[in-house]
Amino acid sequence: MELELTNKFYYFNFKSYSIMSTMMCAKCARPFTSGSILSALDKKWHPECFVCTICKRTLADQSFHVKNDDPFCANCWKENFQPRCATCSKIIDPSEQYMTYNDRAYHKNCFTCAACHQSLAGKQFCIKDNGYYCPEHV
Repeated sequence: MELELTNKFYYFNFKSYSIMSTMMCAKCARPFTSGSILSALDKKWHPECFVCTICKRTLADQSFHVKNDDPFCANCWKENFQPRCATCSKIIDPSEQYMTYNDRAYHKNCFTCAACHQSLAGKQFCIKDNGYYCPEHV
């Protein structure tokens, strides 16, 4: 799975109808007959056809994320692909440091001892009754 953040757009305005009519939009498969052509993801699009895969809002002139060759706006990407903390269920911001344990993500302040609620991030801990505990509270 390759993830990419890009905001590279190229607009072309062709004067030659014959050149434009042979090119097709990657979304609607209609030829370009007038106006701008947007180039993104190694394809050509009508600007109004280059939209977020989820919310369908236009992505022309804004940055976007890509997963499996599908474009996503920043909001949909955040809601659907950013990791969520297993304790508080809030989205973990990409600028935050966080930890993972057993394929679950945690804010550092959310990974705590079930008894004393002190952070266990970077510390030894034990598992008891499906809870995490510092050695003092096992």
